[in-house]
Amino acid sequence: MPINDDFFNMGIWLSSKFKYHKSASHNKIKNAQVNHGEVWYCDLGYNIGEEKNKCRPVIIISNNKINRTGKVIAACITDTNNKLNSKNLPAQDSWYLLYSSTSDVNKMIFPNRTIPSNQNTYSFLDKDSLVQCEEIRIVSKARLDFAKGSIGTISPDDLKFIKQKLKRVFEI
Repeated sequence: MPINDDFFNMGIWLSSKFKYHKSASHNKIKNAQVNHGEVWYCDLGYNIGEEKNKCRPVIIISNNKINRTGKVIAACITDTNNKLNSKNLPAQDSWYLLYSSTSDVNKMIFPNRTIPSNQNTYSFLDKDSLVQCEEIRIVSKARLDFAKGSIGTISPDDLKFIKQKLKRVFEI
């Protein structure tokens, strides 16, 4: 990407950050109900290097006590492109695979994939996706897309596995 595009994108992000900063102080945003295990779209902005960018789905991993404040802790969800090993499993131990209920073979980890019987599928995910448990953010609720609201909730079983991956990331 040419450097001029970087400056332009940073400028747009700075403008967006100012908007989020202003709305973060409103009690309506601060007190909005956001729950552990929900998936929201979150504007992560224009970031540095390999940090996740743009508006993307995230899983709220903070507990509901923290979620009653003006911020939440979220784990990024991303596509599976170039992130699977030769067995079509996540290439990193800190990643967790979520299956979409899509019938579009172009949105599956591989065409006509078989979903293991112990795995859940999610209609709110456009495509098979990965939770990258090392990509955690503390974000203001102002960055969440309240127009769409929570797009879904991760099953307790999948949330348990995601928490295990988080423990490994932090070596706890």
